[in-house]
This record gives sequence, structure tokens and C-alpha cells, in this order.
Amino acid sequence: MRAEAPAAPTACSPYRTKMTELNQESVVQWSKTAVAAEVGDEVVLMNLPRGRCYGLGPVGTDLWKKMESPIRIEDLIEALSNEYAAEPGVMAADVLETLEQYASEGLIEVIVRG
Repeated sequence: MRAEAPAAPTACSPYRTKMTELNQESVVQWSKTAVAAEVGDEVVLMNLPRGRCYGLGPVGTDLWKKMESPIRIEDLIEALSNEYAAEPGVMAADVLETLEQYASEGLIEVIVRG
């Protein structure tokens, strides 16, 4: 059985913002403004300053939990590829797209090293 892509959050708000460009070397973690709550086996995210909420599916929930501490996107992709039956290239594209959406909604922070 092929795993679902780590689906982008389903927003309670119809507004979209410009996406942030990321790459596999980027380091990400939860935003300080994002509020997360587990509901059953899934996570619901809230961005209180923007007044938005997001429901994550099972793979999105796993992705979210792995970002509690700073982590390279390449390491996220590897971990999810090991857990789910998905081609690495497909997983990489899906994870990057999802994280770009999380970043554009203020749910994650991109850590700049150097």
C-alpha cells in the first residue's frame, strides 16, 4: 500500500499567502506562534495571530512531530521515506511542497546557519 503524501494543512481560512522557498539543506522547526493539539491520532494546528487552524492527516502528523527540534529537511525526507512506502523523489517533492506551505502560513521557522 502506497502511503499518502504528507498533506498540506487543511485551512479553516480561505486566504493563501506567498510560499517560502526551501531546499533539502534547510533546517526547520515549529514556529513559536503555532499551537498544536493532538486529536485522536492526528494533529490540529492553530496560528492564533492569523486566526487560522489546520488539520493534518497521519503522514502530516508524523512530519509535524519530527520538527519539534531543529531538523534538516533532508533528514525529514529520509525518515518519512523509511516509514512509508513512497519513492524518495516523490517523498522529497511532497515534503518540500508541504513545508513551503507551513512556512508561508507561519507554522514553521527556517533556521539560518552561519
